[in-house]
Amino acid sequence: MYESVDVVGFSPSPSSPSAGSFLSMDYYHRPPGLGTEKGPLSTAAGFQRPFGGSLVNSRHWSGSSHSIETESTSSGEDLLLPSPPSPPPPPRVYKPCFVCQDKSSGYHYGVSACEGCKGFFRRSIQKNMVYTCHRDKVCVINKVTRNRCQSCRLQKCLDVGMSRELVRNDRMKKKKDEKKPAEVETYVLSA
Repeated sequence: MYESVDVVGFSPSPSSPSAGSFLSMDYYHRPPGLGTEKGPLSTAAGFQRPFGGSLVNSRHWSGSSHSIETESTSSGEDLLLPSPPSPPPPPRVYKPCFVCQDKSSGYHYGVSACEGCKGFFRRSIQKNMVYTCHRDKVCVINKVTRNRCQSCRLQKCLDVGMSRELVRNDRMKKKKDEKKPAEVETYVLSA
């Protein structure tokens, strides 16, 4: 329940600007072996002041060694230790594009699709495009050949489950409706 802490008698230096910030020790009144270059408090052991001054050249050494008992709690209520940072969430990994097997950017129109197939399907549905195949509708659609036959690509989009109903047509109509009133103006000439 109690832990013992040995204090070696360091006291704050009264001549320092902030009395509690640096430990000090009298160079001439120290126990044998303390503060020498070969001793345990030498600068080689890592005891230095922040801006290069050595702890050895300070003035006050109390010359006594005290034992202080501190109370520690096992509940951890008094100890406010920062929790380690949580690891970043793993990146989302989607299945490859169902149409062309390229890297998918998410689920679009009901299936895992890449940006290219998503945009192609949206434009084809919004504009009611009708494509024709020049190779008997048996073209292979993959990452390399997807732009060669639009008819087979659109058919594959529908075959893998892309839904026409999920494409929003109202965005296209709103853009066209905003342009029409500005274009159509009538003027009446009076004689």
